[in-house]
Amino acid sequence: MSNTLCIAGAGSGKTQKIITESIAEIERGGKVLVVTYTTSNQQELRRRFLEAFGRSSDRFVVKGLFSFYLEDMVRPYQQSLFAQRIDGIFFNERNPHLKPGSTYMLPGRKEQLEDKSYNPDHFLTQGGTKAHTGFLAKLAARVAKATKNAAAIRLGDIYSQVYFDEVQDLVGWDYEMLKALSKVMRSPITCVGDFRQTVYETTFGHKAPQTATEKIAAFKSMGFKEEALVRNWRCIQTICTIADAVHKGAYKATESAVENIPPELAHHLGAFIVKHSDVNDYIAAYDPMVLRWNVTSGAKILPAQARCYNFGSSKGLGFDRVLILPAESQMHFVLDGVAPFPADAETAQNKMYVAITRARYSLGFIVPDKKAEGLRFPVWTKPLS
Repeated sequence: MSNTLCIAGAGSGKTQKIITESIAEIERGGKVLVVTYTTSNQQELRRRFLEAFGRSSDRFVVKGLFSFYLEDMVRPYQQSLFAQRIDGIFFNERNPHLKPGSTYMLPGRKEQLEDKSYNPDHFLTQGGTKAHTGFLAKLAARVAKATKNAAAIRLGDIYSQVYFDEVQDLVGWDYEMLKALSKVMRSPITCVGDFRQTVYETTFGHKAPQTATEKIAAFKSMGFKEEALVRNWRCIQTICTIADAVHKGAYKATESAVENIPPELAHHLGAFIVKHSDVNDYIAAYDPMVLRWNVTSGAKILPAQARCYNFGSSKGLGFDRVLILPAESQMHFVLDGVAPFPADAETAQNKMYVAITRARYSLGFIVPDKKAEGLRFPVWTKPLS
């Protein structure tokens, strides 16, 4: 079987696909590994498997990406680079080799020493007991090269099917690892994700691929067969169409699979402009989930009772009604939907897509009063009491 890249649009049932195929593989006598990035997605995969299969199984293994790198790719073969056992992982929020608040590289942190051996202080914390998450994929790639892909060969003997979920969040050295695995593993690899929802990064540095275009090209160069899940089981068609416009023409059009709308929600469907002056009334009327850039966004606009998520942390969730507070870099999409996002605004573009596709039935965009008229969405007005 060939390796597959499955581009799964928001609400398209990617988790259901993984669970359904995994159960079928287990019933054939196989063993499945699922590697994913976020803790919440690991928990959801385990929950959905238990719900569908009826019991837990040691033939369905879910691992976090960093745990997978350390436990399966690095530690069993680390003697090829470092003698001291690596006990765990140190989660990096910033590059540990840079002086805080600057681009100055701390001394003694280069990857290789003068004798060309690998420097433990580049990959590991002081003392060499924990691996930096920001350089763990790079370390795994170095170990793979030193051992002629021994880990990949071993994994192919253990698992009959391997999934990598949320691959849109992988960058740079993660792809070197996928390349190493895909070269020698006998078991098929399925990579699942949606590059329109890239809001995280797993490593530091500027090693390609970084952009969605580069990532898809990398999969093609590795020989992955591409498939797409285009039916959306969450959003009504109006919302699907607006979401498609965020990356206009770059992906296959989305088809809503929503057929039944709860009667109590049917009176307010579709997309609306909500003026600053009407935000309090709109929230009081519909209690939408407010999505914003960060916790400080909208401090002077949103009422204290508003339920809020940041764009990134809303990923994977769904709400009947959503109210979006666009950042300045996203406002042009709301105002006219004509001008494309600039090349250096991919994060803003992807966060807008994530925010829109959280909404099932209604979607509001908060706009300053002076800009609210004559736009492509109707302006919401408070119903007469």
